[in-house]
Order: sequence, then C-alpha cells, then structure tokens
Amino acid sequence: MQIKILDAIECMVSAADGKILLPLLSFESNYWVQGPHKKVKKAYRKDVFSHKKKDGWYFYTGLLPRIKKWALENKIKVEVLGSEIKIPRQNAPFLKGPGFKKFRDDQLKMIDVACSVGRGVISAATQTGKTLIFLGIMSCYPKLNILVLCHSSTIIQQTYERLLKYGFKDSERFGGGIKIVNPTKRITISTIQSFSKLSSKVYSDYYDCVIIDELHRVSKQVSQYKDVLSQLLAPLRFGFTATPKDDPESELTYEGLIGPIISTLSIQKATELDILGKPKLKLIRAKCPLDLSTIYKYQDTYEKIRVKGKMVNGRRLDIGAYSAGIVENTYRNAQIVEIIAEKIKEEKITFIFVTYTLHGRLLQEGIKQKIGIDAPFVEGSTSIQERGRIKKGLADKKIPVVIASNAWMEGLTAKTITDLVLCGGGKSELQLLQKAGRVLANDNVCITDFLDLTNKHMILHTGERLVVYSEKGWLG
Repeated sequence: MQIKILDAIECMVSAADGKILLPLLSFESNYWVQGPHKKVKKAYRKDVFSHKKKDGWYFYTGLLPRIKKWALENKIKVEVLGSEIKIPRQNAPFLKGPGFKKFRDDQLKMIDVACSVGRGVISAATQTGKTLIFLGIMSCYPKLNILVLCHSSTIIQQTYERLLKYGFKDSERFGGGIKIVNPTKRITISTIQSFSKLSSKVYSDYYDCVIIDELHRVSKQVSQYKDVLSQLLAPLRFGFTATPKDDPESELTYEGLIGPIISTLSIQKATELDILGKPKLKLIRAKCPLDLSTIYKYQDTYEKIRVKGKMVNGRRLDIGAYSAGIVENTYRNAQIVEIIAEKIKEEKITFIFVTYTLHGRLLQEGIKQKIGIDAPFVEGSTSIQERGRIKKGLADKKIPVVIASNAWMEGLTAKTITDLVLCGGGKSELQLLQKAGRVLANDNVCITDFLDLTNKHMILHTGERLVVYSEKGWLG
C-alpha cells in the first residue's frame, strides 16, 4: 500500500487501496425512511474519505497513525511518500505573569510530548490546568502565527484575558459581540461560529499552529470545525479536552482533523498526584408522589402547529417521565430547596445544575419563597457581562447560591464553591464529568445527586451515573 502525504490536511491512496481501507475509515450511521405505518431507521456504513477521485482517494492526515497501526497488525506493507512539516520548538516553555510560579512536572511532560509529536489530542481532567498547558505550548513558538478556537464566547473571553495576563500581547479576539475581520495579529482567539464566516483564502496559510479548546465538540463529519480545519494548512495541531468522545464518528473526526490522543491525565491520576481532591458524594433518594411507572415516554408530547411556515410545538398533549419526575416534581424540588437552605445556614457556597430552563426558574422561585434569596440563574442567553458579575460574586463570597443550565458546564472556575448539587438527572458521562469538574480542584467539596427510582427511564439514567461515580472512585 502506497500513501502519499500531500500536506497537513490530506493524504492520498489509490482507489484500490482506498477500498481496502474502507472498513477502517468508516462507521455505522443511520437515516430514517417512511415505512408502511411509521418511520423506520436504516443503518449504513459512512466513510470519512474527504474525496474520491480517479487519481486516488483522499483522507485526513491525522488518520495516518491509525492506518499505520492497522497495517502493521494486519501485516500489510505500507510505503509513505513525502513527510509532514515538522516545526521544532523555538525555546523552552515559559510564562511570566501574576500568580504563576512554574509548570508542574506533568504539565511539562505534556508540553514536551506535544512539541515532539507536532499534532494530537491532550486529554486532561478538568481543573488540572489545560489552559496553562496550551499557553506553555504557545510560549515554545514565539515567532509562529497561532489560532485558538472554541465554541463558547465565555471561554474565549477567559482565555483572552489569560493571554494578556501572561504577556501574549500581539493577539486579537473575535466572537462574543466582537465582529470577525481578517486576522492581522500573531495570535487569534475566536469562537468557531465567528471564524467560520471568514473565507478560507484569508486564513488557509496564515497560521502555523491551531489549538482547539474543548475538543469533544469536534465530533461530527458535518460541522463548522470540519469546514475550517479541512482548509487550514497549519502543520501544528493540538486539541484539549477533559472528556474525549469515544464513539467511532467522533474518534475518526477529531483524529483526522487534529490527531490521535497523545497524552492523558485522568481524574484518578490527578487525584493521586494531589492536583484534584476526592469529592464527598451524597446520594439522596428523590421523593415523588406519583406513580410514574405507566409513563412510557421520557419526553413530553406536543401538538404540532405551523407558525410562519414552520412546524413548532403547540400545547402539551402528554407529560413525559422527565417533566413529571424531575422538572415539575414539587416534592423533589422541595427537597432541593431544603438542601440549599441547610447549606446557606452552614455558610456554604453552592452551585446548582439543571438541564431545562423551566426547572431553573422553578428552583429560583422556590429558593426565593423559602429562603428569601434571589439566586442568579445562568442559561444560554445570559450575557458574558452578567456571567462575569456572577463569577466575581462567587469569588468574593457575596453570592451563596447559583443555578445554571448546561450552558455553564464549561468555562467556569471558582475556588470558593464548596458544594455542587446536580438536579437534572440524565445519563451523559461527558456532561456529568464536565459539571463535576467545576469543583474538583476545590478543597473538601461535596457533590449531591439524586436517586430517581420511580420510572424505568430514570432508573436506567441513575444507574449510568452511579457507574461513573464508581469508576472514578467516588463511591464509599
């Protein structure tokens, strides 16, 4: 098998060799078709080749290590023509700014691996200093043009402030209300939503290095990230995440565009190194006055109506298990309010996570009525300025309790938070670890979760969360 490296984006093989690679570079996907009585899901294999032409089949260069490993295991001889551009580091990692003393040994190791390999994913637990690691990598290349991308304007704002704090002055920021224009600075930090509006002619060969924060967002074959990264010639490519996705589509996507995982710092290892603390986990059986066993649907069912040519939800026809057992469960919500009241008496600083906006509003109202406190509620529409005000209130210990939707499960750090209350249920390991990660670096933190045991869906979801807690060593 002969593989030709074209650039940092793509490699090429013959059509015959491409067909040999199809099982390796494809994953099972599905689509819906209308059957005789209802829609039916049909499965098919979807490949990740970028192009299939007469002169050859093209795949993303980050997949090369996967292909080499597979070929070795299957005793297939591979000849690689050409080579990737390797840019040696220009100096040792160095940061200078308020509060920074030195890199930890594990951080230096990750920086060394990244600079040696030149592309790949660093998987480091939340609150272990991922931002410092990629700033350390950036400091090794003081003459290169560097692009930092993320999906969240809040994270972009925080990272930009740290860039300035540690002396990266030749930098510009886009997103979060700052209109995108053609880049002119050595360092650009932007939301992917803003950056994707630029013509690829503007940036394709402008940057030498690209860094993706919260890389787990690079998980789909059709996305803004793929649109940008598949046009960006930067040879240095790094992604950072605490929770890499392990489904086939996600792995093939981020490996192709960035590279494979090259360094890992798990929650367990970070706990062993005393970088993170082990939280106290408190599990409470949720109260529910209703028999939810006969509710078979998890989500609510709504009447569909047409508004301005679009089909939208009208009135609710049937309540689902999630609304009945969690969001609108007055007994469970009263338990949550009682827990918050106790924590305020103990002078704790508490962060509450919900999934639905309605749930946040109901808890906000309950806390106001029971305790007399106006608890801020952070949701997707909350401005950067308001989030900043709330973060400062947490840091100054002037806000004893904050409610947030999943919109703030990334980009929040507050050393003063002592307690985390997870009210939204659910089964996503990624979301659970992102939320727990907000407080793992804090001392003597307590995480409270609820055992929802009144419906088959919620029992399964509770079980999934318990498995995560067990795997992380937080039970017992």
